[in-house]
Amino acid sequence: MRWTVSGVGWEVGVREVIDGRYEISGALGAGGMGEVLLGYDVVLDRAVAVKRIAVGQFASRTDLAEEFVARFRREARVTARIRHHGVPQVFDAVLDKGAESVYLVMEHIDGVTLRDFVHGVGMLPIECGVAIAAQIATVLSHAHVLPVVHRDLKPANVLVAGDGTVKVIDFGIAALLDGSTSRITRTGSVLGTAAYMSPELVNGQDVGPRADLYALGCIMHEMLSGRGVFETRSEFDTHNRHLSEAPTPLRALRREVPAQIEQLVLDLLAKDPADRPATARDVYDHLLPFLPGPGTPESPAPAGYPDPTRIFRRPNPPADTAPEPVARRSAPGKPATATGGLVDIAARYRELCELGRFAQAAEALVTVVDEAEQRYGSHSPQLGELHRDIATAFTRSGEHRRALNEWERVETIERQVGATSRVWQARIAAVECRAILGDLTAAAAVDELYRLFGEIRAAENEFGDAAVAVRVAIAELLPAVGDQSRAQRFLTQLRDDLEVLRPPEDPVRRRVEQLAVELRR
Repeated sequence: MRWTVSGVGWEVGVREVIDGRYEISGALGAGGMGEVLLGYDVVLDRAVAVKRIAVGQFASRTDLAEEFVARFRREARVTARIRHHGVPQVFDAVLDKGAESVYLVMEHIDGVTLRDFVHGVGMLPIECGVAIAAQIATVLSHAHVLPVVHRDLKPANVLVAGDGTVKVIDFGIAALLDGSTSRITRTGSVLGTAAYMSPELVNGQDVGPRADLYALGCIMHEMLSGRGVFETRSEFDTHNRHLSEAPTPLRALRREVPAQIEQLVLDLLAKDPADRPATARDVYDHLLPFLPGPGTPESPAPAGYPDPTRIFRRPNPPADTAPEPVARRSAPGKPATATGGLVDIAARYRELCELGRFAQAAEALVTVVDEAEQRYGSHSPQLGELHRDIATAFTRSGEHRRALNEWERVETIERQVGATSRVWQARIAAVECRAILGDLTAAAAVDELYRLFGEIRAAENEFGDAAVAVRVAIAELLPAVGDQSRAQRFLTQLRDDLEVLRPPEDPVRRRVEQLAVELRR
């Protein structure tokens, strides 16, 4: 790979392997119960989030160690029971051999926390804030029906994914209300985060679903005003204000907030749970008139952040033709430690490809695209080669939509560079991806490849590498068109040409011979 020269890059090395299956390569965050790590499932070739709870630190306190293990088991079961796209899937739960750590393996979400969203933007556009609140209310409604209470709902536990969907994470201190699980919280301990704690939670009383609604009111106030409900210098003062002080109405801080939204937030922040909305569904119903309807014109989300209104403007939409991750500056799994180099990334890429882990190989290169573009330029041969390697890995992993996006970038860059043969190769690969994705019928794809073949033959001949590549692509697609005799004639001519042009061990010649056998069958 010509783009690989020494320089500053990012660490993608493996720190440890869990259960012989999950490779850990970095940290995503930390919380009261442990840390969240970026992992990779070597069996299913996909990124995962791994929540680790270290119980070894409590070895001298058996009661504490047992408590953390019990919380872990409960979290795994609770989270797995909430069947909703707004709660990341649980894939696995692992207790290490030494019983020093327990791990929860979950769906990895490429997104930004609501905390970072609010800190980066300040006051959110009202439609964005309402859309996020409505999605949180939907998740809570599914949890409360089980019934499960989150107990620590806060912006840090809310993710906004790249497609605008909201995910509620970390049900780690959730309390099952159906009595199937013994209470783990010790007398005198307070679980939760001061800025979002309901009065009953502050007082250590039993809490129900309306405690989560109070936290949602705190979140809505913060999203729409850019400031917390009660901002103090100590948790003690914050607790006291939650217990005794009335919140400032939103319209006193931001006049354009609709009066009905202001009243909803005040109702959610009522000191007495009985004075709050009865259910999360009631909250959603109050928000519904302020949500954009299907097909309404899009209003731009804050620059660099996902659009949480999209799910309402385009409900259950088809996949994007060219999906992008959340801005690379904040995307989980793309941090971080400037200890490696582009050479190290390239070596890691080759190693992963040799292991057949193509999706992970592609993601390793994605982390250094910005670095390479700054180093070499946006229309450099090195950047084109980097995108080509990413495209190749995504193609081999079966992620054809992302591969198509990369092949189109390769074509644009190589056209600027003037590398005609590489432009042809990228166009061939792009047509093949579009055919697999169904963007082109087999017949349309063959027609497009024939036009490209004519262009290549006019510029060179029909025996060069690019010409052979497009002929192989046509041979692979022709049987799907339905004209078997035409496919047989085309493949026979190609096979005869390759017998003259290429040695028997040539992989392209062997592939064409295999196609001929398959067609006869």
